[in-house]
Amino acid sequence: MRRVALGMAVALGGFPAMTFASSAVTTALLVDKKSNTLQVAEYREGAYQTLKTYHVTLGKVVGDKENEGDLKTPEGIYTFKSFLTPPSLKPKFGNMAFYISYPNTYDEMAGRTGRDIMLHATDTPERLKQNFDSEGCIVLENQEIREVKPYIRLGLTPILVFPELTDQYLKPGQDPKLKAFFESWIRDWESKEIESYISHYHSDFSAQGKNKAQWKSYKGGLNSRYLTIKVGPEDVRYYRHPKYSMITFTQNYDSKLKGGGVGHRSRGTKILYVAEEAGEPKIVAETYTTLMW
Repeated sequence: MRRVALGMAVALGGFPAMTFASSAVTTALLVDKKSNTLQVAEYREGAYQTLKTYHVTLGKVVGDKENEGDLKTPEGIYTFKSFLTPPSLKPKFGNMAFYISYPNTYDEMAGRTGRDIMLHATDTPERLKQNFDSEGCIVLENQEIREVKPYIRLGLTPILVFPELTDQYLKPGQDPKLKAFFESWIRDWESKEIESYISHYHSDFSAQGKNKAQWKSYKGGLNSRYLTIKVGPEDVRYYRHPKYSMITFTQNYDSKLKGGGVGHRSRGTKILYVAEEAGEPKIVAETYTTLMW
């Protein structure tokens, strides 16, 4: 896969802005590698509001993780996939650890390798005096990780790791271009405009074992079966990073067959990875989970 950067959308004219229901105040963890800090933030009205800030110890080697064993902390947007405490957890990881979803779909497509990257504590508090002393993990003091734990929901709470967290990334949900891109994708999906719909996808797109051409064929087949498709997005959240963006939303999928029967119904969380291709935003990967805020 070619290295791709942050996805940005072209402003759309002629369409009214969509309004999506939003019921939950959620949280995100923001790691700034330049200052060795972790912020616990609420996501409100498209912007982060910092609640707590902690010093963290990061990987022994500075830079973005690329390969297994390179001792670097990965940069990107992740979620937490599991949680461990002693005796299932080795003593060196302190009183608890959260496994981070590295490598995510984007990393795998980019050829990045590695595993067992965690947000964890330590049984050696002196390590926390060092800025860079882990094997790629993000390390907090035992009491601090206890304070952070209530703000984490497995599979949902994002942790964004930046080389440097600058002001341009602090209000991701107020980016009109990214919002316009998402809204046009929803419109084209619900209207079954297959050519316009597939134009939102990156040439390197991959999901459910399908590439872009196969995805177009799969979606075109569904369009031919269904009379109507409703996506009904709620709780749309935008996350921006120098490498790519991530959009998450509660998907209320409801389709009706042309014969009048019920097609498919589901409710869960859709995650879009949006990266730039030839100066335009494109969906490079998407995933779905039944977990919801």
